[in-house]
Amino acid sequence: MTARPLGEYSVRDFCAALAAHRPTPGGGATSAVVLAQSAALGSMVIAYSRDKSKFAAHLPRLERIDQVLATVRQEALLLADRDAAAYEGLSAFWKHPSSERAADPAWVAALDEAIAAPMAIADLALTTQAALASLREITSKQLASDLRIALILASAAIHSALLNVEVNLPLRAGGQERADGQALVESRRAACDRVCEAIQSAP
Repeated sequence: MTARPLGEYSVRDFCAALAAHRPTPGGGATSAVVLAQSAALGSMVIAYSRDKSKFAAHLPRLERIDQVLATVRQEALLLADRDAAAYEGLSAFWKHPSSERAADPAWVAALDEAIAAPMAIADLALTTQAALASLREITSKQLASDLRIALILASAAIHSALLNVEVNLPLRAGGQERADGQALVESRRAACDRVCEAIQSAP
């Protein structure tokens, strides 16, 4: 587990921790940090648009979306820590034979959390992606590339978090549980891709 919350790391320190020969922070925490950056970039787009007279009619909506994105920034960084802790909880069982793990209730709880944490990142990223997509017609076109980058980052957070869900699903004992989990992954991946496709096909 990291010595302090990941949200308190500088960019330099986080990259150094990520590069180190230890399991956390890893890909899961990175997906959450990328999500926080996506939300922050979306807030920057709003900041440059809210004072323009042409967007005055949209100001209440812009402020609501900005509140959503501010909350995402905070929650995503907390999820980075949650994901790192979940992986460390799971990895503590690797030294035990699979037959012993399967009979241990603590293993089941650790596995459930190792699936739930990245799924929570993916779900928050989907919320963020939808909020960002709604800004396209009510923010300055001068910030269009920044908004597009924010959307790309949200999509990256979704897909990377879902990969971490998928890698742990086969460890579940029940075939139906694995199938249900995979169905949830596919539904979220499809929802993300639909938004991406709609944006790419827009004029």
